[in-house]
Formats: sequence, C-alpha cells, structure tokens
Amino acid sequence: MTEANARPFSMLSPRKTVLFTALYLVQGLPFGFFLFTYPLILRAQGLSLTKITFLSVVNLPWLVKFLWAPLVDRYHWPRLGRRTSWILPMQIGLAVSLALTGWFSDRLDVNGLILALLVVNFFAATQDIAVDGLAVDQLSPAERGHGNAIQSASYKIGMLGGGFGLTLVLQAVGPEGCFYLMAACVVAVMPVMLLIQGDREVPGEAPAAPVTWRVVAASFREFVARPGFGWLLIFLFTVKAGDAVANPLYRLCLKDAGFSLSQINWVMNLLGIAATLIGSLVTGFLMVRHGRLRCAAVALGGQILAYAAWAVLAAGISAQMALPLFTGVDASALAAGRPPLPAVAVVAVLEHLTSGMITVVVFTLMMDAVAVGAAAAQYTLLMSLHLGIQYLMGIPSGSLVDFTSYSVAFLVAGGITLAVVGLLVPMRRAGVFRIGGA
Repeated sequence: MTEANARPFSMLSPRKTVLFTALYLVQGLPFGFFLFTYPLILRAQGLSLTKITFLSVVNLPWLVKFLWAPLVDRYHWPRLGRRTSWILPMQIGLAVSLALTGWFSDRLDVNGLILALLVVNFFAATQDIAVDGLAVDQLSPAERGHGNAIQSASYKIGMLGGGFGLTLVLQAVGPEGCFYLMAACVVAVMPVMLLIQGDREVPGEAPAAPVTWRVVAASFREFVARPGFGWLLIFLFTVKAGDAVANPLYRLCLKDAGFSLSQINWVMNLLGIAATLIGSLVTGFLMVRHGRLRCAAVALGGQILAYAAWAVLAAGISAQMALPLFTGVDASALAAGRPPLPAVAVVAVLEHLTSGMITVVVFTLMMDAVAVGAAAAQYTLLMSLHLGIQYLMGIPSGSLVDFTSYSVAFLVAGGITLAVVGLLVPMRRAGVFRIGGA
C-alpha cells in the first residue's frame, strides 16, 4: 500500500478557495433539487419507480458533454479570457433557463418539462467543462488533493441547498419559486469571476498559442496510450456503479416506509449531504499522508458495509409493506413497524461519508491523468465516462425494485462495489495512484 510521492502538498490561496467554492457550489443547486426533492414530489403524485428513475434522461448533457468539450479548449475571446469566455455566458444561460422553466412550469406537460430541464443541464454541463479546465490550468499537482476536496465539498453544499434548503421552502414558494431561487443564486456568484487570474491575454504580450484540432487529437492519442489508462478507465466506469443503483432509491424507500417528507429531508438531505461534505474535506487531507490508494480502499470498504446495512433496513421495510396485504392491518399502523429513524440516520451518514471520500479520490485521479494543454477536453471525457455509467445504471434501478425489492437492489449495489475493490491491485501495479498519473 505504499505510494510514491504522496507527501508534496500545498494549501489553496484564499483567492482560489473562494473562486472554486463559488463556481462549484452553484452547479450543485439544480442537481440537488432534481435528485433529492423532485422524485419525492413525483412519487407523492403516484408515479411508479420505473417512471421516476427514467426521468434521469434529463441528465443526458452531462453524459455527452465530451462531444463539445474540445470547443471549449479551442475557441475563446482573448480579451475576456480562455475559461471566462465560456463560464460567464454559461452562467447567464443557466440563470435564464432556470427562470423560464419556473415561469412556464405549471403550463408544461411531461415532455415539455424534460425539454426544459435538458436545456438547463446543457448550460450547467458546459459551464462545468470550462470550470474543470480552469481548475486543471490553475491547480498544481501539490494543490490537487486540497483543490478537489474544495471542489467536491462545494458541490455538495450546493446540493444541500438544492435538496434540503429548497425542500424546506417548497410548500411556501412551490416548484416555480424553487426555480427562481436557483436562478438568483447563479446570478449572485457571477462577481467571483473577477478573482480569476492568468486567464486573460495581456495587451502587448504575445498571445498564447491556440489549441488546434490537431493538438487536441494528438493529445487524445497520447492520453489513451499511457500505461495504466485501461485500468483507470475500468475504474471510472465501475467505481460509482453501485452508487448509481442505490442512490435514486434511498429517499423513495423511506417514503414507501411511511417516513414524512420532513423526516427524509432532515436525515437524508441535511445529515447525509453534511456527511458527504465532511468525507470530501477530510479525504483531501488524508490523501496527503496516506495517499490515493489507501483512501480509495477505505472508502470502498465503507460503501460495501453501508449497502449491506441498507439491505437489512429495506428487508424490514419490505416486510412492513406486505403486512396489510396478508393480514389486513390498517396502513396507519405501519409506522410502529418501520425501522427506527436513528438507525436510518447512522446508515445514511456512513454511506454519504464514504461516497464523499470516493468522489475526491476519483476527481484527483482524473486530474492527475490529464494534460494541461487539453485539460477541458480530456478531463471532460473522463468525467463523461464516469458520470455516464451512473446515469445509465440509475435509470433501471426503479424497475429492479418494482420486479424484486429494495433489498435486492442494495445488495446488487454492494456486489458491484466489492468487484471494484479487486481493481485496486492492478491499478497500483500500473502506477495509476502515483501523483501525476501513470
């Protein structure tokens, strides 16, 4: 488990900390709302789990954003800045699309809503391309552990606002008000763009060499030819596959058990996301002393334990849900037989804590692997592959429960994660866990 070059480390400056905190925070707001709050609204309206999880199709821009990522590396307005030329317009588009979705939300059918959310996610995904490129450009290898901890934690804080915060005010402002609040937050962080340094060409200096399509193509050929790239690719495909199966089901499982929206919000959205935040921040510092490999092993082991615990809780919930069918017990009596809320909270905290740890490890390994000259394109390709498996495996998770049970779905998630642990040995031998990549 030893790891070469695990010690070099540098804290981010206050300027970089504020900059990346704000940029990643605002990207987490819509994601938290669509992932945590909206499915519960749809479930309350009587939609099946299969239909609810199918709505993950609105995340398609995050899956295919690598197709236009080379444009972000190739084209920009020199006076505005290489990354700023993309981040600022995408922020404006994100704010406008959120506001318009809120304005028309009560007049949109399901197809119209899906189209509107696809537009929202297009702007968010394209902004993420440029922000990731900015991070790779400006973070040295020694800053990446702390930088990715800040990145992941800030995104989770945004999810906390979009999930827990907007759920609290949902009854007061309605879904349309939630869209307006998210748009206002996007506008509020725009001034942090002034903190970007080294992105703009200075008059009188020779302009930076443009990133041509030939350079991009050559960088991709070099990228995939590196030793260990195949193992890294398999790891990125599978490391969050178990989470993709389980994550859409936690809140729906608790709702079917009879827990109130308020209870789910406090336990899953507040405690859960807070645990993810802590896991992300702590891992950034643990990586300095113990390295990427050990952090990955500990996080994956914790995930397996959490999935097993969720399967046990869900088994009790499934038995509880079947009770009225076979005994005629009144549904109002089910609350007495559901799992204790403190037990649910402990399991939720463990799962979210280890999930946050894994996220930081994954982001750091991807940042290690890319070349600065084509950072946005290469990093986005890896991110799209990584996120793609999550979206694809999340879509049938509802059907898995409809045809089997919640317990089976959580055991499937644990089995997938257990298989990922076996990848750590060949990845270590290939040098994937060394700082700077293989």
